[in-house]
Amino acid sequence: MNFNFIFDYPWWFVMLCLLLGAIAAAILYYRNKSDDFSLLQKRLMAAFRFAVISLLSFFLLSPLLKMQVTQRQEPIMLFFQDNSQSVIVGQDSAFIYDTYNEEIRRFFAELESDYVLYTHAFGEEVRELRDYDYQDRQTDISEIFSAIETRYTNRNIGAVVIASDGIYNRGRNPIYQSTSSYTPVYTIALGDTTPRKDLIINRLRHNRITYLNNIFPLEITVEARQAMGENSRLRVIHAGQTVFEQRVSFTSDAHFETITAELEATETGIKRYRVEIEPIEDEITLENNTQDFFIEVIDSRQKILIMAHSPHPDVGALKFAIEDNENYEVEVALFDEFDGSLEAYNLIIWHQIPNRLQRDLSLLNQAMRENMAQLFVLGPQSNIAGLNRLQTGIQINLRSSGFNDSRADINENFNLFSVSPEIKQLLSVLPPLSTTFANYNLSPATQVFAWQRIGNVSTDYPLIAFSEVGERKTGIIMGEGIWRWRLGNFAREGNHRAFNDLVSRMVQYLSVVEDKSFFRVNTQNFIYENQPVIFEAELYNRSYELINEPDINLTITNEDGVEFDYIPGRTGNTYTLNAGVFPVGEYRYRARVEFGNETYSADGIFTVSPLNLESINTVADHSLLYQMAQNSGAKMFFPAELDLLLEEIRNRQDIRPVLYTQHEFEDLINLRWIFFLLLALLTVEWFIRKYAGSY
Repeated sequence: MNFNFIFDYPWWFVMLCLLLGAIAAAILYYRNKSDDFSLLQKRLMAAFRFAVISLLSFFLLSPLLKMQVTQRQEPIMLFFQDNSQSVIVGQDSAFIYDTYNEEIRRFFAELESDYVLYTHAFGEEVRELRDYDYQDRQTDISEIFSAIETRYTNRNIGAVVIASDGIYNRGRNPIYQSTSSYTPVYTIALGDTTPRKDLIINRLRHNRITYLNNIFPLEITVEARQAMGENSRLRVIHAGQTVFEQRVSFTSDAHFETITAELEATETGIKRYRVEIEPIEDEITLENNTQDFFIEVIDSRQKILIMAHSPHPDVGALKFAIEDNENYEVEVALFDEFDGSLEAYNLIIWHQIPNRLQRDLSLLNQAMRENMAQLFVLGPQSNIAGLNRLQTGIQINLRSSGFNDSRADINENFNLFSVSPEIKQLLSVLPPLSTTFANYNLSPATQVFAWQRIGNVSTDYPLIAFSEVGERKTGIIMGEGIWRWRLGNFAREGNHRAFNDLVSRMVQYLSVVEDKSFFRVNTQNFIYENQPVIFEAELYNRSYELINEPDINLTITNEDGVEFDYIPGRTGNTYTLNAGVFPVGEYRYRARVEFGNETYSADGIFTVSPLNLESINTVADHSLLYQMAQNSGAKMFFPAELDLLLEEIRNRQDIRPVLYTQHEFEDLINLRWIFFLLLALLTVEWFIRKYAGSY
């Protein structure tokens, strides 16, 4: 290790420090000729004082100690074992558990005799591990390279060894990352590349939510390998009953077929279904012959009423757009013919109502009194004075009986709901609406979604606006002709997707009733079996301020009635709980908390779904492993060739120790031994003076 001193002053300042030390020592010990010190004592004490004063004055120059440190870094070996279930599917399980595990432990011992070895498992995640159980339910090979970059940057990595069957079902293609690796990536090829006879439920496609008494579709993709000429039966089972059955014939050794089953939702709740295909003789595994799925059946469609003065294409455009979202049920009625109850609806859309020809406004007044959500669509027949009396948050002052052609200018500060960039771009070029020629006064509770652009002039007149006063939400579209937007969307994009999405977002904002409860508990309704169940809870006082002083008691109950009790922890002003992973099934939870003299509770249901990715593909992909090794300048080996792999690594000339030289800087005054040196010099000087009888 080499070192030298660095400071910001010229070197002759050091001479001044020495001169100052010499002067101080001379004045102290050579000024008085009549003292009792011997010549040797004087010289010793003067030397000590000279050293102390010189060092202290030298410290005033703020010197830095520059050290050149050379370190030797031995090469490290990184081993990554595929710990996923696909490794042990079929005939390989006995070999893996017995022979392979023993051989790999011996391989570790040989590597550790020459190198520093770090062993890992990968699958769902990369973690340091040496004992492998092959139970991960997903495989992400690409995560290996991310882990190396994160954990071993600037380390002397000699080689990376990956033992896998080459099957991945999550993450990116690892070939691309191995290409950019500067470290040789050796692969150990596990599994069997020979296709074996196997029937597989490859994929299920279904909605997560359906409505009571609906017929919902289920798409089942069946795969058959090496089963040409054979037959089987596909079944869908619910509550122990077969609700769908179909015979399947396999016409090739690589047979794919998608079968659609139409199932009826007969009762509400989260319902579990099992899809299974009958096994045939000599299948490599039966684990992929079944898949379970869950669907939530609800009976809470929101009802939307479109009330019109007379038939109009705007009404049809709104109806079709809202019905595109199956969460909504739409009814259309003419004002003079309606004899139902407004209370049955979550949102009322008034088209050109109040109208100039109508005198009976009792329905409108009822909707306002009951704080119902409403959307007004104005037009030439609208009674503007009557609308102003309803106190919607916007006062419209007519300037004439004329109309403007107004396009939409999106208000970038609008924050009641969000729309996609595609909708924003489309609105700016859609045909104009016909708006009244008027001035507009907006209340503070009103937010404008889009302004009117008349010709090429942007105005501060609202085109679409929303207000929320107390518990009542109101929206107003200032002009007629929204049906042209629907046609314009189709003319440009070939579909009505953007228009339907815009209308759906407006309807959703207006119709959603905010949760005003004091105690709320949230978790995901659908969770895979390898994911933790996480709860978040909020408790409010009467002023709707978040608090979390009292403890929450949360109980989870499984299908057998077994209860699991938890007390969520606190995070900020809320509560959180990570309950861990649960087996496949349906669970109910109930949370209780006492605050003041009140007891609050919240309950719900969640389901844990199976994750069968590892059993879908049972054919090893050794070509991927070979390509990964080739891309990095390494080779692929088989489990019986571990000795050859060891020899290959030992013979590489680029795997050797590396010397790193680095410069370190430190303030000299921070070195503790210098303090003790100064203290020792002063102590010895004091001891000599005391010994000689002087103070």
